[in-house]
Amino acid sequence: KYLQFFLQGRWNPYYEHLRTGYPSFRTLPGITPPTRWTYPIEAYHNNNDNVIEAVNRQFGGNDDIRAVPWWLK
Repeated sequence: KYLQFFLQGRWNPYYEHLRTGYPSFRTLPGITPPTRWTYPIEAYHNNNDNVIEAVNRQFGGNDDIRAVPWWLK
């Protein structure tokens, strides 16, 4: 499936890699690839209370691109 998506554009190969772990890429020690998008700044401006609650409940208050979402745990 990864090879099928290769050079087809979009994010499908990356999402498949996150989901399956295949193919395994070499990374630097202590560095993990990004696993999620952060909440956009507009969400903080327009819906701050709910965004803060969601970040606290899902990621312990850390809205980081390397925080592991529930679907990857």
